[in-house]
Amino acid sequence: MSEQGTQVTLNDYMRQVRHLCDEKGFSSDPEQFWQMLALIHTEISEAADAYKKGQPMEVVGEELIDAVIRILHMLSAMNMDAEALFQAKMAKNWARPYRYNTVRAK
Repeated sequence: MSEQGTQVTLNDYMRQVRHLCDEKGFSSDPEQFWQMLALIHTEISEAADAYKKGQPMEVVGEELIDAVIRILHMLSAMNMDAEALFQAKMAKNWARPYRYNTVRAK
């Protein structure tokens, strides 16, 4: 909840990220999508590396948030509705069976 008592959505965060990226000179041009995807992957790899090296969970979390920020930036560049995508995907996942898409041992 915000200070005004209204629900903050992923779209609100996406707009904040887009504003930051625009102000700091990071391109939102569709021609940069490959680079954006690579940077998302880089942040996930940095989180895995920090975890592997036994760094504090705050460091791992910061790298994961960097990935979220980069994902929100890309979604904004794609003119997507992050909140609607999230809600639809969560509904789909809730409808799936227990431990879906996993190989079950006998």
